[in-house]
Amino acid sequence: MKALIKSLYQFIKEDFNLTLYLKVILFTSVLIFIEYYFNTYSLYKDKYVFDNKIYIVNFIAFSIAYYGIIGILRTDKNCKIRLSLEFWLKSFISLAIASVYIGYFGYYGIDLGMPYPESRFYVYTADNLSGIFTMLIPIFLVYLIFDRNKENPFYGMNFKNFNYKIAILLLFIAVGISYVGSHFESISNYYPILDRTAYEAFSKKYNLPVLLSAGIFEAAYMTDFVMIELFFRGVMIFGFVKLLGKKAILPVATLYAVIHFGKPLPETISSFFGAYILGIVAYNQKNIGIGVVLHCALALSMEIFTLR
Repeated sequence: MKALIKSLYQFIKEDFNLTLYLKVILFTSVLIFIEYYFNTYSLYKDKYVFDNKIYIVNFIAFSIAYYGIIGILRTDKNCKIRLSLEFWLKSFISLAIASVYIGYFGYYGIDLGMPYPESRFYVYTADNLSGIFTMLIPIFLVYLIFDRNKENPFYGMNFKNFNYKIAILLLFIAVGISYVGSHFESISNYYPILDRTAYEAFSKKYNLPVLLSAGIFEAAYMTDFVMIELFFRGVMIFGFVKLLGKKAILPVATLYAVIHFGKPLPETISSFFGAYILGIVAYNQKNIGIGVVLHCALALSMEIFTLR
């Protein structure tokens, strides 16, 4: 743990610029304020939730967040980043992938003949598993085009430098954070996601053990977080570090906060700082394993602590 804290401290010490960081935090705060005061993004997201325009809405929101921070980085004379053709192509494609992934609704068109409310179980489970097609496969194509044969294989999805001791320790810390967070009313009213799936009705209808149905959904739910880590800590950091250096982490932190719009405000605010810290950890560890463990532990424990 000391080594982890030391590496975090060293990174921040070398990278920190008070003026630059204040600009980034201010910009992110303004985006959060606009969303939670005016519900700008959420209103459009709800309006086009089952319309292909949702992908355009997402792309605009994500672009404002990501390229807004890139613009701020460019104002710092000491921040040397290369906005090459590769940067623009890869960032455009990556944000487009995220826009589809976050807003994808194609699974609604698959009719399995399930009655309501049992069909809710299918919808929520398919929603989490859809990332295999909307995120994993497109990202692999991006890897083949731009980053194949690089030093870090497939955007940090490896166990070469994975620190199991730190992962276990952070797992327990994540459970503690979830326990505390579950006592916030805004969070306990939002979670658990499992309660929305009608898993008990699904189990009864198809004569399945309730724990099995719950386990199937939660496994799919965890898959979603693996995709999230692969994109935000993998593609958006390891795929851009050669172009932006250590500064690849800051725009991802703001982008990560934006994808939490619509969730409880404390979660959105903490997601910015969490993404920043996890970005540093991934950068130093050269893999996304710690982020996957921490993210899944946070999500699953929150499901358990808020289960009614």
